[in-house]
Amino acid sequence: MDRFAKVSIRGINESKNVQITSDSKPGDFDTVVSKWQTLIDTLARIIDVPSGLIMRLNSDNIEVFLKSDTAGNPYKENEKAELIYGLYCESVIGLQQPLIVPDATKSKTWKDNNPDIDLNMISYLGVPINWPDGECFGTVCVLDNKENHYNQDFLDLITQIKQHIELDLKILLSNAELKELNEIKTKFMSLISHDVRGNMATLHQFLQLITSDFENMDAEEMKNSLISLSQISSTSFNTLDNILKWSKNDLVHLEPEIQPVNINELIEELLSFFNHVIQLKSIQVYTSLFAEKIIIHTDRNMLSAILRNLISNAIKFNRKDGELEIKVALINNRHQISIKDTGIGISKVNLKKLFKDNVQQASGTSGESSTGIGLLIVNEFIDKIGAGIQVESKIDEGTKFIIEL
Repeated sequence: MDRFAKVSIRGINESKNVQITSDSKPGDFDTVVSKWQTLIDTLARIIDVPSGLIMRLNSDNIEVFLKSDTAGNPYKENEKAELIYGLYCESVIGLQQPLIVPDATKSKTWKDNNPDIDLNMISYLGVPINWPDGECFGTVCVLDNKENHYNQDFLDLITQIKQHIELDLKILLSNAELKELNEIKTKFMSLISHDVRGNMATLHQFLQLITSDFENMDAEEMKNSLISLSQISSTSFNTLDNILKWSKNDLVHLEPEIQPVNINELIEELLSFFNHVIQLKSIQVYTSLFAEKIIIHTDRNMLSAILRNLISNAIKFNRKDGELEIKVALINNRHQISIKDTGIGISKVNLKKLFKDNVQQASGTSGESSTGIGLLIVNEFIDKIGAGIQVESKIDEGTKFIIEL
């Protein structure tokens, strides 16, 4: 979320809204604090002033992020000043250029209503510090208790310090982005293993069903079984193909490919894919679909992954001879797809953390394995396609997922 601060610029009597460190930026500076402290200490000692500061701009104040460990420094770390005075640093930030004030007590611009003069800090040299995208972090500055005109060498030195700090901000940002990418890759590998394992298990179960009843099958039954096996293999191939396509994208910026999707057709394809497992558990399936063809515009592969995982769970956690109900409805100009089972249900405690990371799910009612990764996939793709999802569940009565598109 973008954040802004309003700074006052003395001399031109203007206020300016400045974009400051946003919530997306890293907030942990532990790896650079020691280095920055050394830089600010060295700066203050070379220029021979009592105070060197690194200031951080917040939405309604500016704070001392680090202060030099030098004699006579009147400022304290984490000390904050409201943005109501038009401080030296406010002008630096607002104008985005260096500021030199040799003696504030002799300046019409700076002599009045100046809290720094109250601390006997009458001269100032400062430059702005920004993130790589231009958001303002704050300033690096030095202050003196006597008149000081700060020669060009001192200006060059403080500019070098600024560049060091801004490079560190760039590195911090890159490290944070790398960490996020690694986390997404970890999730993606879980997605791959989850879907591959699920598809292979489906094929394995169906082959077992055929081989166990092979001697009792006539030619027509064998033909139908092979057709079903072909459909399952085709769906498995499509799933793996989708995963390979997703893996080639920038995982951080993966965007949906919007296209027309026939909801009825997609649901029927998925039910056909799970048909043999439904038969094995003797689950009764009820569908309430539109009589006419209903087209929505979304990413077909992502929606398929969402529905596939929810239907898989509805079967997995359903009882033998249970029921599975799938409905499609148009409510307030939004399409709703509901998937309801009569299974074991989900406790209130688990409902609260259902779509969160590292939530281990219980085994299915027939001992089917479950990692909880499927619901992470659902949550990721629901967000990607701009859909909504609701869950209703009661222990021993069943669960209902409602997707709104």
